[in-house]
Amino acid sequence: MHVVFAAIPIQMPPLLDDLIREHLEQQCESRYTPSHTGWLFPGRLPGTHLSTENIRTQLVAVGVKPYEHRKAALFQLASDMPAPVLAELLAITTKNAAAWAKLAARDWTDYVTERGRSMPHRRRS
Repeated sequence: MHVVFAAIPIQMPPLLDDLIREHLEQQCESRYTPSHTGWLFPGRLPGTHLSTENIRTQLVAVGVKPYEHRKAALFQLASDMPAPVLAELLAITTKNAAAWAKLAARDWTDYVTERGRSMPHRRRS
C-alpha cells in the first residue's frame, strides 16, 4: 500500500495495509463524507482534506498525544541521520535539525567531510 504525501508516494508498513483499506471502505459507506475524494482523510468541504486541528482533537480524545509523539520521532530521527539530511527529508530548517541532533547528542561533524570525499570533484577550467 502506498499513500501519496505532497506528490511523493510513501510505502506504508505492511501492518498498516489492512487498517488503511478498512478505513477507505468505511469512508465509502459514510453518509457524511463524499466517496472517492482522493483524500485519505477527506474534509466536509468537497476537494479538501480533514484539518490538522480536527485530526489532533480526535487523536487526543482517544489518548494519543501527537505533539509528544512528534517530538519523540524527531529525536529518534536526529540520532539516526545527519542534520542536513533530516532537514531536507522533513522540510525543516537546518538550524532546527541541528538543534534536534544536538539534543540527541549525535555529532555529525564528520558527515560533511565524508560527503565531500565521496562526491566527484569537478575540474575548474
